[in-house]
Amino acid sequence: MLTRSSQQLNAVPHQTISKNRKSMNKDYLKNDRTMIKELTSFPKRARTIDWEDGKLIFDGDKVMLMPELSVEVIQQIGAYPALVGFHVKHYPLTDEQIQPLAGAKKMVNVGIEYAELTDACFAVFATMPTLEYLLLAGNPAITGKGLSMMQASKVALLDLSATSLDDEGLHRAAQLPKLNHLHVRQTQITYEGVLGIAFNKRLSLRPGDLFTQEQMELFASLQRSQAKKKLEVDADAVHQAEQVLYAFFAAMTQWEKYTDQTGFDAPDVRPKLQQIWQQYVSEKPRMGYRPLALSLSPEGTYATFRLVDAEQVSRNKLYIYAQDERINLDYRFCMKRVGEAWKIDAVQMRTDGWRRCGL
Repeated sequence: MLTRSSQQLNAVPHQTISKNRKSMNKDYLKNDRTMIKELTSFPKRARTIDWEDGKLIFDGDKVMLMPELSVEVIQQIGAYPALVGFHVKHYPLTDEQIQPLAGAKKMVNVGIEYAELTDACFAVFATMPTLEYLLLAGNPAITGKGLSMMQASKVALLDLSATSLDDEGLHRAAQLPKLNHLHVRQTQITYEGVLGIAFNKRLSLRPGDLFTQEQMELFASLQRSQAKKKLEVDADAVHQAEQVLYAFFAAMTQWEKYTDQTGFDAPDVRPKLQQIWQQYVSEKPRMGYRPLALSLSPEGTYATFRLVDAEQVSRNKLYIYAQDERINLDYRFCMKRVGEAWKIDAVQMRTDGWRRCGL
């Protein structure tokens, strides 16, 4: 059966990167020899290159022994015109050694983790016009001050965990024009510094256990307040809309548990779902989403949703913000007044900005 939660997890870029990297791990190389081609020289073409345990892995299925990454090796890697991804972990690469990667025109995804890079490395990454994902965890000399060199970059996800990132570097990261996801576990930032970047209303900050849940909820609330129109919230309208959402969550959880037991082919499954939609939803049904397409999460899609905030858009329109505590994703439900009742007109998920998704 399809589950809603699996679809949602696929929307998170950092998890996607980790999944791809995991597929190339040591056990994979050892246990799937039939899928691996061992090389004695660099291939003519490559789109992704990973260094792992003394091996270079080209496009996930070609391996060449390479105990050391010399400047000459990096030069050969940087010479691939179609290279879109390069990852190295637990190798002491320096700023000087990565210079041959400067100007890589098609590079999208770079990870140089647990190495010896400093803030000077950002001068290299700033020359990559299509770079979107930059993973630099475990480089203790990075403070973030060098991010001022990347103000024209397209980086959407940046991992500076286990670095010396401080509040000044955090502020510079928050000014990157396309940045949506920033991982800052095990850094030197303070909560005061976090509150100081609430002006960036699109930024999803991942601090690990640096701060409490209550502190991060306050930060998210301050971000939302930056985006809100200056309309006074109608408390009665918000209460009514929230009650509709809670009733919808309960009805959907009951339907999903029932359908998990009976299967999608049970004759009353679709009518029960249509009845829920007629009662709570004003959104026009869309192909590929419920109620036209059937999907479920056995424990209930909305079983761990918690309503956290509200925004008055107009007299007849509200945003109700929610968090799925199971997978730590943010949602907002567009509530529309239909006659004297509130109904769900759309739902959006926060990934790289607010993106419409399905109920």
